Amino acid sequence: MARAERKAIIEKLQEHRKSKVIAYVTGDRSPIAAQIADDVIRPLYEHIRELGHVEKIDLFIYSRGGAIDVPWRIVSALRHASDTWSVLIPFRSNSAATLIALGADKIVMGPQGELGPIDPTISTRRVMGAPPNGQPTVVQDSVSVEDAMAFVRFAQNRVGLSDQSALAASLEKLIERIDAVSLGNVYRTHSHIRDVARRILLSQKKPPKEQTLATIVETLAERVYAHDHAVELKDAIEIGLDAVAADDVENPLMWDLLLEYEQAMKVREPVDPVSKVASSNLYSEPAIISMMESEVAVHELTGDLEVRAKRQMPTNLSVSVNVTLNLPAGVNAAQLNQQVLQQVVQTANQAAAAAATQSVYQALQQQAPIIAAEPAFRNGIWKRSP
Repeated sequence: MARAERKAIIEKLQEHRKSKVIAYVTGDRSPIAAQIADDVIRPLYEHIRELGHVEKIDLFIYSRGGAIDVPWRIVSALRHASDTWSVLIPFRSNSAATLIALGADKIVMGPQGELGPIDPTISTRRVMGAPPNGQPTVVQDSVSVEDAMAFVRFAQNRVGLSDQSALAASLEKLIERIDAVSLGNVYRTHSHIRDVARRILLSQKKPPKEQTLATIVETLAERVYAHDHAVELKDAIEIGLDAVAADDVENPLMWDLLLEYEQAMKVREPVDPVSKVASSNLYSEPAIISMMESEVAVHELTGDLEVRAKRQMPTNLSVSVNVTLNLPAGVNAAQLNQQVLQQVVQTANQAAAAAATQSVYQALQQQAPIIAAEPAFRNGIWKRSP
């Protein structure tokens, strides 16, 4: 929907909560879901600078997560820009978005609001065994940091391996799955995420006591065993977070604002990559994958959703080219001369080239089946409008 409708909802929230609202939404439209990333910091600074230092900021957020180094910068910026700040969660605020919420002085959750575990996933490379007379294959993969650490604890505590040689053999199994450098990254990230969460919690105006702080960090980093587990209001309160339910005015406004962003970013209109390139090799449409908005302006991360077909080329491509030629107007076969023939040949060459291109394209469509449809978000740039 239009900026005017979203701004009206933001202003109603501000009036009710006596605050200034900044909305940050990363879309999760398939197959181009966005993530919290460093590029949002610049738009955030613009909103903060133009709003000026205020008594209270509310960060409205919807996100499935992203880079774990960005939340600290967002939390610090909001802390310096206001005396107190709260986070408004109508639905999902997962992973890195949960880290952001940990820095708020108050977490306001709608009935469908949820936080999530803060256990990060890292990208790794894995070498697969070489086929006969072939080269080994390097495969890009991802692994949960806590899954890797849990394997070691499992070997020690559950299986009861205490012998050094048995533990070494278990570690070798782990290295078969994760190379040594990536394994070191797992350990570093395991420690880093706890340090980030701790610093963010301590940034609150009234930080939790040490025991509560430890419980929050360990629960969200380790004790919640599924990465997509929903930590609802009741769970958040039980582990010590200062969370409250949205009241009867806030709840419908928060949900209506979320619906506006879903529509603006076509979140509920997934794209099937294969169907989009069934009759062509390239599909493209303009897309918005992330937004930041306040009463002063709206920033949109815009670009193009592209899908490219990857085809299995046949050993032999069979192409038939048909060209139909007509003599120039007013000329019959008895009047053919060198000048007319040259004109006919030139026309024939042009027609043959066009027909050949079309014929080859049609042959590829029929004889080269699609083996993959590769979606991507390209030409992304943050754009601002009033």
